[in-house]
Amino acid sequence: DPKNIGSRPHVRGSRASNPRASRASRASRSSRATRGSLASHASSPVRASAASAGTRETPSSSATGKSARTGRTAMTGRGSVVSAFSRVTALSEAGQDFSHHYLTSNLLQPEIVGASGKKRKVRLPVEDEDTEDGPEENPTPAKSGGIPSDIRLPASLIVLCSLCNNSSYSIEFSTFAIYFKEVHNWNEATLAGLAQTAGDLMAAIAMQVIPVFVSDNYDPDELDCFRRYLHYVTSMPYNLSLIVFTWVLFNGGLVTPILPLAITAQVLMGTTYVYSSKWTTDMNLFYSLGDPKLFLNLQVLCRNADAVGGTIGGVLGNFLYTVDPVGPFIFTCGLACVVFVIVTVGFCARLGFGDDIETAEEKRSRRLGKRRVSSWASAGRKSTTQNL
Repeated sequence: DPKNIGSRPHVRGSRASNPRASRASRASRSSRATRGSLASHASSPVRASAASAGTRETPSSSATGKSARTGRTAMTGRGSVVSAFSRVTALSEAGQDFSHHYLTSNLLQPEIVGASGKKRKVRLPVEDEDTEDGPEENPTPAKSGGIPSDIRLPASLIVLCSLCNNSSYSIEFSTFAIYFKEVHNWNEATLAGLAQTAGDLMAAIAMQVIPVFVSDNYDPDELDCFRRYLHYVTSMPYNLSLIVFTWVLFNGGLVTPILPLAITAQVLMGTTYVYSSKWTTDMNLFYSLGDPKLFLNLQVLCRNADAVGGTIGGVLGNFLYTVDPVGPFIFTCGLACVVFVIVTVGFCARLGFGDDIETAEEKRSRRLGKRRVSSWASAGRKSTTQNL
């Protein structure tokens, strides 16, 4: 049909003339489809959340929540019990630490043994004890930190021994390793350390073994001349002179060019140091006559002398070594010689020689018209009276 044929180009032209409208319609249809799909995807989590909310509101879920809360409460209770138990455990450990430190300090305090065999710790009392008849009305204030004039000479001699002992040992201890390396070319540091410790161990073993094999239950008057002389030399107070003289010998042996002899002298220096410390303490205990205050005062003087001796060994010993490697040992050898002479002459002037120290002090007191009051004797008389 010519009409239709004429109208087709018109239709094509209208379609061709409106391409933007067709693209817009297609875009609108795709946007509607996209919004629909997004709405469907978004609605599914919402429906799921609503379903889950509805599920939590069921009786079984509420019971489950209560059980969870109950479990948390139980765990909290158990945690509080555990924390309380830990606090109790910490308190117990603190008590054990306190007990340990108390026992340690208690063991380190010296003991004085009375004539009855009863031991008591040496402590400074806070206040005077009441007497049997009641407290004194006008008590005499006790002197603290004083040394009676009658025993100042032996106390000074004991302090000199402590000074010589600690200064000699400090100088030897601070210079022996470098001395052996530079002078004797001995590079065995481990063996040098063992040699340094061996002397102390020998003294500790000797203190336990010698009383077992050598008994002191004998009468010196029944011994022969040589053994009686040996007894008085190794007994108080001349054992201090003997131990100071060993410092002279061992310092002289340390400067010898023979290495085995020098090592032997260095080992025995540790033994000398231990025995000197023990014998000075025994002398302080004897001259205290059982008085704990006086004993502690004497011990304080000796510890001060030890501190001064350590200072001499640390400062002067190193300085003398820079001057000459054998300088420190020559100095301590000379110091020990001077102290040996002073101690020996001092005790000879006070007590003489050939008597036990107790007998010699009793003779001296009777000669000077003085009275020696011993706390041990008082304790012995008191125990005898109580037994009767």
